[in-house]
Amino acid sequence: MSVFKTIGKWIGRMVLLLLSVLLLGYLFIYFSTEKRMNKTYRFSETPLTIPSDSQSIERGKHLYEIRSCADCHGAKLEGSVFMNDVMLLQITAPNLTKGKGGLPPDYAAEDWVRVLRHGVDKNGKSLWMMPAHESAVLHKDDLAQLIAYCQSVPAVDNQQEKLKAIGPIGRVLMVIDRVAVLPAERIDHEIPIAVNAPANKVEIGKYLVSTCQGCHMADMKGGSPVAPGFPPVPDISAKGAPGGWTTAEFISTFRSGKTPEGKFLRNEFMPWKNMQHFTDEELTSILSYLKSVN
Repeated sequence: MSVFKTIGKWIGRMVLLLLSVLLLGYLFIYFSTEKRMNKTYRFSETPLTIPSDSQSIERGKHLYEIRSCADCHGAKLEGSVFMNDVMLLQITAPNLTKGKGGLPPDYAAEDWVRVLRHGVDKNGKSLWMMPAHESAVLHKDDLAQLIAYCQSVPAVDNQQEKLKAIGPIGRVLMVIDRVAVLPAERIDHEIPIAVNAPANKVEIGKYLVSTCQGCHMADMKGGSPVAPGFPPVPDISAKGAPGGWTTAEFISTFRSGKTPEGKFLRNEFMPWKNMQHFTDEELTSILSYLKSVN
């Protein structure tokens, strides 16, 4: 019996040691993520004149559509619950109009610039899950026109629950850099805003695919699944499938959701329906860029 008691004591000690290690590990994860979430960013403000003409507002609407803003904020900018998973993340995409539950009456152009260029709130802390690292690349005119459109949208009353909490799995994914919760971490806040629009097809394509980098990465090579239950992200560079497609095939893929190989794209994994907002000329530029990436 003494042998069994000894074994039992060792097992108990090992379990206690394991639990202690797990607890210490999670405390490290908790406090390191809290430090990152509470970091304050300082930078020079970018003054921007917002146009009000119909052509600029129409261009801004197009930018809102092709940059997939409606996926989180809705077609009418009314906002939505982006994610509500206690273990992972709970976050609400806000109502961007000045209706009930929306932006305050004094929300001005500089507030929009701060969010879209730097991904931080009025206190200088990073927003959560707002892909500002993608909108930060917008050149001066596009940024102003996007803001002009957002400001022109009629007020929508949508008083939704304002969720903002991160669970233990979310914190672990933050630490191992599998989920980009804090966009301000991914932005060089000292880079001045681009004044000129890209000039040739390859440059235009590179500019447009900034919204694709969240899944396909900066090199367009793809990689591991972006979330549990998702498939691996495919390589869409010159060495991937699109590298062998013609321009007509590439455009057809995002008009029909069917690749030249006969594969149907699943919109929940590859949001091809959002790509329908791109013009044929823009899709042509995107393919030109993808084929330039080896």
